[in-house]
Amino acid sequence: MIKEELYIGNERVELLGSLEPNLTFNISDIKNPDKRKSDYSKSISLPGSKKINKLFEHIFEVNIDLQTFNPNLKTDVLYLVNGETIIDGYLQLKEIKNIDKNITYEVTIIGRVGSFIQDLGDSYLDDLTWTDLNHTYNEATQIASWALSTYTYPLIDYGFNNGFEDFYVGGMFPAVFAKEYIDRIFDAIGYTYTSTFLTSSPFDKLIIPFNKKDFKLSSTEVASRLFEANTPEFVSAAATEINLPLETSGFTYLSNYQSDTIRHTNEVTDVSNVHNTTTGVYTVNDDGRYDIQVSVQLNAEFKPTGAGVITTAESGIIGYIRIKNGSTVLDSQSVFITYSTSNPHLGQIPAAGTGTTAAAPTYPDYDYVHQNGSGAGIVNIYLSGNPRNAVVPNVYTLTATNELLSSGDLITVEFLGIFGSTNTYGSAGYQKPFHEVGGAGAYFDGTADVQLIASTFSNRVVNSCYLDGNTIEMVNAIPHIKQRDFFMSLVKMFNLYVQSDAQNDKHLLIEPREDFLTSDVLDWTQKLDNSKEVSYLPMGALDSKDYLYTYKQDKDYYNKLYQETWNEIYGQEKYEITNDFLKNEFKTELIFSPTCSVGQNYNQKVLPTIKLYDETLAAGNNEARFLSNIRILYFGGLKSGIWNHYHSGGVTVNTTYPYAGHYDDPFNPTLDLNFGLTKEIYWDNTFAPITLTDNNLFNKYHKKFIEEITDVNSKIVRGYFRLTPSDIKNISFRKQFRFNNAYFRLNKIENYNPSELTMCEFLKIKDAEVFVATTTLINGGINGDLPVFSTSQITNNNSISNQNVTVQGSGNYVNRSSSNIQINGSSNRVFAQCSNIQISGTGNVINSGVKNVTLINTNNVEVTSNDITYYNNQIVGSGAVIEIDSNITASQEIQTYLVDTSGGDVDITLPVPDFIGKTWNIKKLTSPNRVTIITPAGYLIDEATNETINTRFDSRVVQFSQTKYSIL
Repeated sequence: MIKEELYIGNERVELLGSLEPNLTFNISDIKNPDKRKSDYSKSISLPGSKKINKLFEHIFEVNIDLQTFNPNLKTDVLYLVNGETIIDGYLQLKEIKNIDKNITYEVTIIGRVGSFIQDLGDSYLDDLTWTDLNHTYNEATQIASWALSTYTYPLIDYGFNNGFEDFYVGGMFPAVFAKEYIDRIFDAIGYTYTSTFLTSSPFDKLIIPFNKKDFKLSSTEVASRLFEANTPEFVSAAATEINLPLETSGFTYLSNYQSDTIRHTNEVTDVSNVHNTTTGVYTVNDDGRYDIQVSVQLNAEFKPTGAGVITTAESGIIGYIRIKNGSTVLDSQSVFITYSTSNPHLGQIPAAGTGTTAAAPTYPDYDYVHQNGSGAGIVNIYLSGNPRNAVVPNVYTLTATNELLSSGDLITVEFLGIFGSTNTYGSAGYQKPFHEVGGAGAYFDGTADVQLIASTFSNRVVNSCYLDGNTIEMVNAIPHIKQRDFFMSLVKMFNLYVQSDAQNDKHLLIEPREDFLTSDVLDWTQKLDNSKEVSYLPMGALDSKDYLYTYKQDKDYYNKLYQETWNEIYGQEKYEITNDFLKNEFKTELIFSPTCSVGQNYNQKVLPTIKLYDETLAAGNNEARFLSNIRILYFGGLKSGIWNHYHSGGVTVNTTYPYAGHYDDPFNPTLDLNFGLTKEIYWDNTFAPITLTDNNLFNKYHKKFIEEITDVNSKIVRGYFRLTPSDIKNISFRKQFRFNNAYFRLNKIENYNPSELTMCEFLKIKDAEVFVATTTLINGGINGDLPVFSTSQITNNNSISNQNVTVQGSGNYVNRSSSNIQINGSSNRVFAQCSNIQISGTGNVINSGVKNVTLINTNNVEVTSNDITYYNNQIVGSGAVIEIDSNITASQEIQTYLVDTSGGDVDITLPVPDFIGKTWNIKKLTSPNRVTIITPAGYLIDEATNETINTRFDSRVVQFSQTKYSIL
């Protein structure tokens, strides 16, 4: 007999009849947790008994408004069958029916089965808390991170156009470990997990690299650096006015000026208290590039002393408003103020009165506009030039633009000024600044005050990217990706099965399929009802002919190159089966994009490369960063490179670099994060043999499952079983099930009802072989499915590197380690590690390591030095002329030799010619000794084997033509 019990809020309540739960359990809920639903959702009717009415607080009484029962909230419910807990969930009250005072409650019972993906909702990875990982962005932190398990700084080529002989703080960005993401996701919604896979290698070495175009400050960080203040005062005077000294002994530039700091007493904004209203000092609180902006409005008052008559102000205030960083002036604007109604020399001041300039003048106003003067005096000496032409003449606007400031720098606004005569200083002494108008021409002393009318002082963050030494907010390095999408891509990537704990629905078991399934066996032979039909579906789990496993394509240079070359996505795997009846393709695609590793062919580093390449950009700057799709890589720790290098331009020589990639090691890998072996790799075995592994995602985590369900002996078996409440409570999809003398995997329990037989679905399989990884030595040749080396492209008989090279012509060679090469001509050769080479001509040779060479209409020249330009086979510009004082062999790269023979004779030996038309100018600079021009064996110079220069400042022009050297 079936005994059913229902408890609401720990109170057992009456049932009108069996709940007939009809529960369904499905392995797909474990394989695809994003599609998982509750184990149970059932609408039932409950009688309005005294106990139930009390539980629901007589909510049916429409005239009572004092009940506390809230139908919008979940109410705990427990459903037992024969004492076994079948549903531990919650109840939702939907409707109350009152038929002739007989109350019935319509409720829905929902199983409380943890729904991890649903609980994540639409939250993003950057919604998680990351403040505990904030840190100083510098070399020491980057080095220390290589031993951390939370975040690290791998060496990735993001398009800095860098050969990575050295690498810098600003070119490396933090990558957070995938496990750190998982732990924070679970913590945020109160879940826990058990997983051997997620807590061990290789998963604990997986990182999510930085994928943004710029590593920038957040809006909050920018705001924390900003301030704006107004309402000015002079600091020393604690007022808006200061009196300027009267110049009586001639002007000495700045030395006798009155100076004062302008403070701004009212702050419009200052989140971090970087500006001091008492001292007027802005203290930079973090390294960065800033604009400092100041706008000051002034006027002035002129006061003759003891005049008693109308005077003219043949005087002026001259000075500067300056923005300073400590003692360094960042920006400056000159000030000239006089008192006049028409021009600087005719202003009139009443007897015993003062003259005050307008506080709000309009343009033009000669009190504030400086013009060129015709006579001597301070106007011409200090302030000659064009008028300021300010829209408001007495407003002085300054901007220190794009200043690189350091934390602790002290920024101030300073006024410097002095008062003096605009007339000429004569031999008799200084000219007094005020002159009687219309009288005997008496002169008077006096004073002048400068008044602050208004002012603003503010800063602006110019480049919001982090700089070396900044404190970074880690959240700015986190991809803006939904947490559920991130988790589900890991499920797909590693074929993870996710199952709730039977005792705690918020604790999950997470393992790859082969670790999730066990060899434990449940014998259900006696539970199978053989009187009912048992059906068999041959290869019934199969619904597709092709199974494609792939990353998501991205638009960076190497991903596009690979797809265009091979017509597939880098690292994909396509498994095809033989079936005449199926046509579909089953596609498993991750949110992550693949990341191609590229060899730095001259220093043994193999780096993940995430950048664009654009030939339309200026030579030497063809590479660019961009906002890429989210990536996932293996952090392999420190690897050795054949070249030593410096980190951040420091003094410590490094012999290793922090490696990341889809392989755990680029030359001898044991695992591969791609689904399948690529057809091409972008590095070669120049420095070490390459042994690749087939231990990739498909072979390791997917192949066995696909082979099992596609085996010709695989079939779906469906039958009816007598299942008890205890069977349902303890159901596990991990175990094997035995009946009919065979072994099965459980796929589905359909519409379980404790009072009826239950349909169960199983997969009868023929076990596939367990994958065993192998390794293979590759040499770059085509050998079955092994990848080829990407070394050069052969086009029109030109052998060129993969990028940064443009060639028109034939028979040219460019070493794959050279970059930014442009050739228009044939049979030119550019050897290893060259950069920024432009050639227009034929038969030229650029030797290894040479940079910044331009050959225009030039043929058969060999270049061995940097920064060389040839035009019409003649070297020009810097390096064309050199001075020597010892014996040499003449170089094609030199046009003129200036010879110092003061220390002895100097011999210049001409080279064995492989050129025609090369010319040298040779000049003797000193009197003693001689210069001898010597031909190589078998060649003559005007029928002689040498030519001598004996006289100071004598010279020779030597040219090779056809078969001999000649003096021109």
